Amino acid sequence: MKPLTLILCVIAILGSVASTFFFFQIGTAKEQLQQEVALAAKQATELQGKITEAAAQSEALQKRLAAMDSELGEAKSKASAADARSTQLGRETTQLRTQLTNKTEAAQTLATEINQLKQELAQIKLTAATTAAEQSEEYKTTIANLQARITDLIAINTKANSRSATTNRTVNAVSTPTPEAPPLVVEDAVGFQVASIGADNGFVVIKAGTAQGIQPKQNLLISRSGKVLATAVVSNSQENYAIAQIVTGSLKGNISKGDLATFAK
Repeated sequence: MKPLTLILCVIAILGSVASTFFFFQIGTAKEQLQQEVALAAKQATELQGKITEAAAQSEALQKRLAAMDSELGEAKSKASAADARSTQLGRETTQLRTQLTNKTEAAQTLATEINQLKQELAQIKLTAATTAAEQSEEYKTTIANLQARITDLIAINTKANSRSATTNRTVNAVSTPTPEAPPLVVEDAVGFQVASIGADNGFVVIKAGTAQGIQPKQNLLISRSGKVLATAVVSNSQENYAIAQIVTGSLKGNISKGDLATFAK
């Protein structure tokens, strides 16, 4: 019995020692575990803070991304509108250029038509004046006399020029002040009748032409009752009528139908 009791006592002692050892070991492990748990909890708190901060940053980024998407959409819309406007402006510019070209061509065509109409109108007036002259009984009865008196008219003009020169010599000889020039007159003027007058006394149509010795570029004096009203240059001459342009600055009164056109010397 005694050995068994001894063995049991030894075992009990060993158990107590082991229990004490394990108690201290468990306490140490528990303390370490508590420290590790506290550290883990602290780390978990820090991680949770970081997760919260990351979530806030993610939300802010999502809002910013949404705003950027909206801005990008607006920019795309504005770009599309600008492209559409640019295309529309290009079309309008092309249309305006086409219209301008058409208007320019139309203006040129109109100017050409106006010139043609003016020429036709002048021709019609000349034709009408010629017809009236040819139908005039007075013209038919006086044309022969006018032809015969052309030579007399030249002589009269020569005589008038001679008198003017003589007068000038006399005035110079006595050394008297030069008087103002009297109005130019045609003495015993015999010439060709004015059939019609152009606008603003710009030209006259004469009841005489190449058949009466009137040629282009000849100078004519338009007079009434011997007083010279204007100087004209023949621009067109047909068989029985002629057109003479009034020299600028020479007009001294309104020309009327029936005034005389005589050769200037």
